[in-house]
Parts: sequence; C-alpha cells; structure tokens
Amino acid sequence: MRLASSSHKRELLAIAVVLALGLLASLLASGASARPASNTTAVVPDGAAGVNKVASGEYLVFQVRNRRVRKLEFQIQVECKASDSPTIEPRFFSADADAPQGHLIPANGKLKLGWEERGGGRLGEIEVNLKFGTPDSARIIVIVPEEDGPEEAPEEAKESCTGGAGGRVGYPSSLA
Repeated sequence: MRLASSSHKRELLAIAVVLALGLLASLLASGASARPASNTTAVVPDGAAGVNKVASGEYLVFQVRNRRVRKLEFQIQVECKASDSPTIEPRFFSADADAPQGHLIPANGKLKLGWEERGGGRLGEIEVNLKFGTPDSARIIVIVPEEDGPEEAPEEAKESCTGGAGGRVGYPSSLA
C-alpha cells in the first residue's frame, strides 16, 4: 500500500479549504441578496385621502402635503355601556378640532398619532395609525373611560365606550 506524499496531502488540504471558503462565500452572498432592504422609503402622494364606509356612516379623511398629515377628521361607531345598565348601545364618536396637525410621515410610511378630544360630549383617548405602502391603510381606536366626578344630571349615568375602525385608504376618485 502506497501512501500519498506529504506534498500531495498539503495540496488536497489546500483544495478542500478553498472549496469550503468558496461555498461559505456563495451562501453568504445568496442570503444577503434575499433579504429585503431595510431602508426603503414609502411613496406618500400629496392630496386628499381617506376611508369612507357609507353603509355604517364611518369615515376618516385627511390631507397630505410634503409628507405631512393635516386636516384629519373622522367619525366612527363606538359601543357604550352605562354604569347603571348591563346593555351596550352603539353611538358615534366624531373628532376634528384637536387632531395633531403637520406631523411628518416617517420614511417607512408608518405614522402613529395619539391625542385626547371631546366628541359627542365624551372625552376620548384616540389613536390613529396611517400606513403608506402597498396598500395604504388607516386604523382608528377610541377609548372613552368613565369620567370621574358626579353625573351631569341626576337622571343620567356615567358611561364608558370603546370602538375601532379601519380600512384601505382611498383617494378622491375612489372615496365615493
């Protein structure tokens, strides 16, 4: 039995190392190209936009100019429960006066706004999430906690409400 000389062993080892490094480099290169770019910028068109649900009477409208949201208004249905009753009743909550104005939409296209506003006599905690991308979408959440203090009138009970709405954002030609 003849054994390979030591120089042949070195050559075989060198070839195996080169092949292994080549395989590792190709795997890393293919994995890097398969990952999505994390620094993509969402396209945000200027103009009026919104979600309009005619059947339920709910809507959300706003304007975008230079990647800034302005004139945000909405009306959604909330479910309210009086402190002296087990039943839940639907009501509307509308807001427009205190909505944050001029917030810049981040490069990733996701804008989250939060504020308090009185709508329909109820002080609501409002959260609006706008997402620009494929597709553009909006989501609203309103929570009206039971207010502290006495009732406004002796025969009225305090109530708490919650509600949410959302949908695909449309532009003027598709809002009707």
